[in-house]
Amino acid sequence: MIPFRQSAFAFYAIVVLSTSSRAFNLSTKVYSSKAQSKGSTCFKLSAEKEGNMSRRQVAQSLLVAIAAPSASYAEVTDETNTFAMEGSAYVIPDIPPLPAVPSAGSTIPDSTANSLQETQTATDEVNISIPISKLQSESLGVELSDVVFRTNRRVFINSVLPSSVGAQYNIKPKYVIVSINGLSAERTNARGVAQMIGDVKKSNAQSLDFVFRDGSFKDQLKDLSATKEATTQVAPAGDTTQRNQDGSIRIGVEKSQDEQKLTVTQLIPPKMCKRGATIDDLLEISYVGSVLESGQIFDGSAVKINGEVIPGRGGDVSVFFVLGKQPFGQFPPGWDVGLSGMCVGERRRVVIPPVLAYGSEGIPRRRIPPNATLVYDVSLVSINGLAMPQ
Repeated sequence: MIPFRQSAFAFYAIVVLSTSSRAFNLSTKVYSSKAQSKGSTCFKLSAEKEGNMSRRQVAQSLLVAIAAPSASYAEVTDETNTFAMEGSAYVIPDIPPLPAVPSAGSTIPDSTANSLQETQTATDEVNISIPISKLQSESLGVELSDVVFRTNRRVFINSVLPSSVGAQYNIKPKYVIVSINGLSAERTNARGVAQMIGDVKKSNAQSLDFVFRDGSFKDQLKDLSATKEATTQVAPAGDTTQRNQDGSIRIGVEKSQDEQKLTVTQLIPPKMCKRGATIDDLLEISYVGSVLESGQIFDGSAVKINGEVIPGRGGDVSVFFVLGKQPFGQFPPGWDVGLSGMCVGERRRVVIPPVLAYGSEGIPRRRIPPNATLVYDVSLVSINGLAMPQ
């Protein structure tokens, strides 16, 4: 990925000076012209001043005129099929994009703005319901542990006693606890989860209802099909403020986020595959990226800006990167998740939530707004330099 390049501006000044020693009889014209290309517009900003002005006033006038060009955005278009040879593996088939979803900052109700995240069901979650009557005479028999990273916290099953209620209902080690009787358990610790279980047992509830994340997402990526997609929740909704142990804010201001899910869909299956991409593999991919909320293309391995080829790309239609080892900020972290297990010749659509894309800041200069969900259509051309199916 090459950093987005805005259209260049050229500045010209024509200054006619009089013969006076410390003053100038000035007639100045300043032009700010946008590089013109097919499908783009060209504008001019002119300023004319005449009269006696000092050298400092002349400099200030030029600086103001030059430093404040009108804001503009370039049009980015995917040109993969233009560059690629007809019939080659690089050619992108005619696949319809996802419908644009209004952003949360629009005038559309929030329920509509977040419709994609709400309608996507995680495919790596299992529901287990245990009657409360079963727990009145027997122990659940599970050991809880937790792991914490910044504002992220997960409670998981460390072990299950044989013949316990937990074992009878097929609770397994390494299961991550998502919720208990409809209440999220992803922002508490092991002690908090134990308290939640105790509260349910003391209540009038008829059953103890768990939602677990079973860790099957990576295996699901190896078994995609046209009718089978894989979705995982990568971050729960709620407070994301980094706090001290006493609850005070440690960094920045108070923040929160919506539920974040990553979805992978297979657009074109590989002709043959016995080996998928794994961490440390050098992948050659052809891709195009767009913003889900607007449908706007913002990047790709073969894009044009205002109809012009990006300097330095030389007409290439693919890029290389090492799976799981990319430099920070070069590609969105969601690639390491969504391209795992991918096969040569396969094409996937990866819908990446903000937390694994460009977050709450976005990249405005590349038309990626804050909290944007990104859609990447990716073709895998080769693994470690081998373009033959493996």
